Amino acid sequence: MDHDEATRSLEQLLEREATRAQETVTELEALVLHLPEKPRQLAQQQIKASHKMAKEFRELALRSREK
Repeated sequence: MDHDEATRSLEQLLEREATRAQETVTELEALVLHLPEKPRQLAQQQIKASHKMAKEFRELALRSREK
């Protein structure tokens, strides 16, 4: 595997992980309305963390393309 292939493979992995994090957000947002207060707060924190993770994975993928 040469450098370009490794870079593309990394980009694809990062994009898949970003998509997975976004899917988690979607699922949690659908469920959070039905939860009692304490679990809802925890789910909302997880939603924020998953949004942040998706953003960071996409930024990493973009930076790897720029190099």
